[in-house]
Amino acid sequence: MKKFFILASVLATVIASCDKVTNAYPSNPVTSTLDWSLYPDGDSAHYAAQGLWPTFSANTNTNRNVLIEDFTGHQCVQCPFSTNLMEDLIATNPTRLYGLGIHAGPTGLTGFQVTSAAYPTVLYCDAGLELGKHFGQDIPGSTFLGNPGFCVNRTKVSNQFVSNAGSTMTNKTNACLASTLKINIQAVTNYFPSTRGLFLHTEVDKVDASLSAELAIAICVVEDSLVAPQTVPGNLDPDGSPGDPNTPDGRAEAYVHRDILRGFLDGRTFGRVLTDADKGSNGKYFVSYSYRLPDQYNVDNMKLYIYVYDKSTEEIYQVIEKHLH
Repeated sequence: MKKFFILASVLATVIASCDKVTNAYPSNPVTSTLDWSLYPDGDSAHYAAQGLWPTFSANTNTNRNVLIEDFTGHQCVQCPFSTNLMEDLIATNPTRLYGLGIHAGPTGLTGFQVTSAAYPTVLYCDAGLELGKHFGQDIPGSTFLGNPGFCVNRTKVSNQFVSNAGSTMTNKTNACLASTLKINIQAVTNYFPSTRGLFLHTEVDKVDASLSAELAIAICVVEDSLVAPQTVPGNLDPDGSPGDPNTPDGRAEAYVHRDILRGFLDGRTFGRVLTDADKGSNGKYFVSYSYRLPDQYNVDNMKLYIYVYDKSTEEIYQVIEKHLH
């Protein structure tokens, strides 16, 4: 089986240079630029001898999953309520719906995301700011003018990617859930605590052979939860339930931020185009990555969202969640 492997960079703020080794395994042939210094027990041959290269079984999944991208900010007073509406929707189908907290506005970094003495935690990242600008100021006629805003598998309603929470978000989600599966994804992770090294192996199956546009694979690095201050509306409790209408807006010190985008595994915000060079003899795409988890993150609190999308329409055809170990 022919496979193609790429090097995944660490998050931009913590990139460290290291030697890369090109290895000859597996054969027939392979170009491998995985960082084998992250594998503590040897090189690619030893990795193979330990059975760490995956053999994917037939993917029998028939369901399309949904990624809801939540453009938010810790100083956005209306964001907690809208996020709660999203979380309530996800709770109706938690195995197929995933939320992604992107701390960015339509121009990137706005007053809603900046840090201060009262809001010291950095929740934004360069990739998230890039996504905010892309779906806001970079798209002519975009109605994404401020937080909160939501993309649902990057599908459009009234020619708009970004919607408000509520009926539009729900209708987009239900339409995606009911639509025909076009792409299937499988993944295997191998994590090594001594080096904080992660090896990710992915298989992408084009279930709908009629898809002719370029497809790209993207891997989000996601922090599951983090307690940090959040501006909240005074007339609503942090969980979104009605509060005292006379209570002024305030700051919830122990607000739980969920599913925070921390970057992309290979440093590519808009993913990597899949090509024929990535195909095995069975016609499926195989892409692998190596990555060092930055020291500030707890591996047990981190996960990956792996998605494949159409480069021409930007629609996400499938997404899966994968924990690091």
